[in-house]
Amino acid sequence: MIDLSLNEVETIAAKAARGAGFSWGLADEIGRAARLLAARGEAWGETMLALAGAAQAFEPPTAERVALWRRGERDSAGARPLCPVRTAAFLLDDAAEIGPAPLRIARVGLPIWLAAMLAYESGWIVDVVEPLAASDVTIRPGATAPVRAQARRAVIAPQILTALNDYVARTYVPESERSRRHGAGGGTVDDE
Repeated sequence: MIDLSLNEVETIAAKAARGAGFSWGLADEIGRAARLLAARGEAWGETMLALAGAAQAFEPPTAERVALWRRGERDSAGARPLCPVRTAAFLLDDAAEIGPAPLRIARVGLPIWLAAMLAYESGWIVDVVEPLAASDVTIRPGATAPVRAQARRAVIAPQILTALNDYVARTYVPESERSRRHGAGGGTVDDE
């Protein structure tokens, strides 16, 4: 097992999320949620790898579903699992429109991410039956302040870290002949 600081967890998760296709803003939110998962002692690396691998298979919340949530009506599942990250971002941005009553959302993919993002940012409680499978969730008001954990270190299996670093590598700028010749410290005289 590899021991990481929570800052490293947050950075790796954010970069891996970006490499999986999430915007930088959503990737930052994912990084903070991964930090919370790690601080709670949960398997953040495995769940991050599952999120990165399924990122393109999720569907975002549609206008029709959002309208149902705002009216407090029964949600209907889409053809694909609902993206937990985009759903959490919507709920955090539009909380006043949703209201305080419990909200049931159908077929959320990897709902552990929805729960972590909402707990980190708002303190809401997400009741999840299957945290790593597409399942229905119920969201209700919870603590008045966001949930914070106390652990300062996290562990990850080397093979999981390697797989996450493959997603991280997708964010790198490709090398060019010019960058190899003139990059940082790569000139003919390196006097720095």
